[in-house]
Amino acid sequence: MSGKFYFTRRGINKLLKEVEELEKKLQDLQAQTAHVAEVGGDQWHDNASYELLVIDIRGMDRRLSDARQALNNATLVEVPSSFDKVTIGTRVRIIRDGEEMTWEIVGFGESDPDNNMLAYNTPLASLVMGKQKGEVVVGTIAGRQTEIEILEITGGGEDAGSS
Repeated sequence: MSGKFYFTRRGINKLLKEVEELEKKLQDLQAQTAHVAEVGGDQWHDNASYELLVIDIRGMDRRLSDARQALNNATLVEVPSSFDKVTIGTRVRIIRDGEEMTWEIVGFGESDPDNNMLAYNTPLASLVMGKQKGEVVVGTIAGRQTEIEILEITGGGEDAGSS
């Protein structure tokens, strides 16, 4: 993970909550080490419970490190005031390979395809970012050539910029 990560206010709040939860889980795991070491006997290399706990701690620590790095490189994107081009915080209605669909473009890690939300850095959103109504974009998604026509650009969800 490197570079800037763009977030809506909703996304920053979600990431802050995730960091808080990961810190708590890591503390809980670390608190178990003495007990697991004691119960497993004095042969640390034969203590499977301890070894598994150490693996869990390392994994949790890595997830926390990644989340903190994203937070440290976070740039807050406010809801746009005009909808002349596709940006984070806009809703875009498109025709992709003959099928009409609508997506809200959201910040890093906020994708939720079930709710028609795509992070700006996903392949589809990347193709339409910065484009205007009426433009046709040709690109490759998942190794397949695709054509996308921008039909309409409107405001995103009501809570995209709220806390």
